[in-house]
Order: sequence, then structure tokens, then C-alpha cells
Amino acid sequence: MKYYFRLQYAIFRRQIEDIGFPFIVGLLLCLLLYIALFAVAIKYPQYAPWILGYVSISLLYKLANRDRTDFLKNIFTRQGFLTIRSTENIGCILPFIPIAIYEREWLLIILLLLLGMVFTIISIKRIETRNIPTPFRSSAFEFIILFRRLWLLLVICYALAGISIYFDNINLPVVLLGITVLMALGAYDIIEDEYIVWNNALSASRFITYKIRTGSIQLSILIAPFILLLLLFGMPIFLWGILCWVSGLLLLILVILMKYAAYPRRIGITETIACMIIVMIPILLVAAYPYYYKKAIQNLKQYL
Repeated sequence: MKYYFRLQYAIFRRQIEDIGFPFIVGLLLCLLLYIALFAVAIKYPQYAPWILGYVSISLLYKLANRDRTDFLKNIFTRQGFLTIRSTENIGCILPFIPIAIYEREWLLIILLLLLGMVFTIISIKRIETRNIPTPFRSSAFEFIILFRRLWLLLVICYALAGISIYFDNINLPVVLLGITVLMALGAYDIIEDEYIVWNNALSASRFITYKIRTGSIQLSILIAPFILLLLLFGMPIFLWGILCWVSGLLLLILVILMKYAAYPRRIGITETIACMIIVMIPILLVAAYPYYYKKAIQNLKQYL
């Protein structure tokens, strides 16, 4: 296991150096980004749960990739695999706990810990999910795979949202809505084979439009129960739900553009850092959309 973590460190170091920064400079930039995250959470405490939730779920979802976990199961014993996955999940969550404690977001701390446990359980015991029905069309394969991989976590979120009615907890459904949106964005970490893209027989611009339209519909279906539930708490809290929905759609468009700008490789550390900065400074979307749209179109022309 020591060799495994040394290997992960070497991979992380190589990723930073591939961007063009010396390793020590990359570490300083990561530290500055963490300090900036802390500062934003202090100045805008109402956004802290969403930002922390987005970053945590993104990291946890990447580490729970099926191919990756299956490889680890083949290499390590069950106990070793459990130790590695638990350590990785704790490592993902741990940096955000101090921020949550400072903001006194006790519910967020509990949810982060639960997420770490759920992602570990999902990694340890894969449940046969091919026959689980989904509310999505077969063309939206990202959301079908996401739903079948994380159905247990989605059920927990829906159940907790229902329980919030009994306890008259207004904030919980909004938090769970945000978590579900962030999980949905993680669906675009799934990379399809080149022949699947080629088989669409669409121009690059029409393909991007199709993916954005389909993804927006599927995301809306996924969070519709939360939106309807928020109606029971009155119009002000319902408007907060609508704001989360719109924000999720805006982020979904950005993630889709980033995915196909980087295709066929996965979204890397550069795009992840850029996305985190844009989440903290939403006005950057004005420049990010045309930039990544142009890159995605140019990249897809060789496949379509």
C-alpha cells in the first residue's frame, strides 16, 4: 500500500509538471486556491455548502470510477482495498472540514462524512445494476450509468428530503438538491468510445447542442422531486430551488463543453481547477463558454 500511495504522489507531481509549473509552484498554487476557497466561504457563507459539496463530490466520484476500483480489487486484498478506499475518501473530505467547522455548517459535515462512507460502500460491493429501470432515454448514457451506479445515494437524498417535511427543516432539501446537481455533473466524467461519437452523424455544433439539450432535460428530471417538494415550504424557498436548478444547468453546459474540449481524455487537473475558479467567480462564465465551445468544436471535427 505504501508503494500505491507513493505512485499516486508521483502521478500528482507529473500532472502538475505537465501543466508547465515546477512542482513547488503547483503546490503553492493549490495552497492559494485553498486559501481563496476559505476566503470566499467567509465572505459568502450562503455559497459555502455548494462549493464544498461540489469539490468533494467531484473528487469522490473520480476516485470511485469502476475501472479504477476493479483494478484495485485485483491487486490488493479485501482489507487492503478497504483501507485504500477509506483513506482516499477521508483525504478528499478532510481539507473541507475546517471550513465547514468555521462556518458552523454541522449538517454539511455530517453529509460529507456520509458521502465518504457511501462511496466506500459502493466501491466495496458492486451491485448488479444492468436491469435497474431509469427515467432516462437510452441516448443519454451518462445519466443512465450515473443513476445505476449511485441509485442508493440518490434514494438516500430523496428519503432525507421527504423526512425534512416532518421536521420542518427548510434548508435540508435545498442542500440535497445541490448535492444531487453536483452528482449529476459527475456523470460527464464518463468517456464514450470514439466510434460512439462518430456514429451520431452530426456536425460538431449540432452534436454539442444535442448533448446540452439532452443533458439539461435529464438533469431537470433528476431534480424535479426536490423542486416540487420545495413548493410545500413556500414561494421564497421554492425560488431558491429554482436558482439551484438554473445554476446547475449553467454548470452542466460548462462541464459538457470542457468534456468535449478535452475528448478523448478525461477532464484533467487544469479543467478541474478552472471549473472551481469559475464556480467561485461566476462572471467568468461569459468568457469560459465561448472559449471551451470553440475548443470543443475544433476537437470534435476530427471525429464527426
